[in-house]
Amino acid sequence: ATKDDCKIYMRANLQLAKWAAAGHLPSFDEYLDVAGVEFAIFFTLAFILKVMDHNICEKEAREWLESREKLVRVLTIKGRLVNDMAGYEDDMRRGYVTNSINCYKKQYGVTEEEAYRKLSEMLGDGDKMMNEEFLKPINVPYQFLKVIMDTLRAINFVYEKDDGFTRPANIKNHITSIFVDII
Repeated sequence: ATKDDCKIYMRANLQLAKWAAAGHLPSFDEYLDVAGVEFAIFFTLAFILKVMDHNICEKEAREWLESREKLVRVLTIKGRLVNDMAGYEDDMRRGYVTNSINCYKKQYGVTEEEAYRKLSEMLGDGDKMMNEEFLKPINVPYQFLKVIMDTLRAINFVYEKDDGFTRPANIKNHITSIFVDII
């Protein structure tokens, strides 16, 4: 990741903190633009490029990553939405109202249930888009493409049933079954 990537990431964190402190609900699209960056998919992938095997041409892989704006955007939105949906009740208990569900409810005047349903539909559409992007011809090393797919798998795993990132005990048994209690 470059210095500019770090600056973009930190600005997004700062903006979210300002919104949260003020109890501000931006438009849904504005929220996704900022909170998606804060979820750090692009930043993480760009950083991984820096530390990967030196046989990979970092410049070409970076250009490929930047040219796949749609793929990165869908990954970013997926991560942000599943995080917000899994942690919604905890956020509300803490008084943290700036999240995708509340922004969607406010912008479209819908109930919480309708917002969840619509965001779930968006996740399904995003999965279809990602599959389309992965099927396009690529000229990037397989190792880097595997990192992107593994990032997606990690998001799916951590947020499959609950917020396993905030409450890792929720995925402890599953992790134990994979690495300790091997069949």
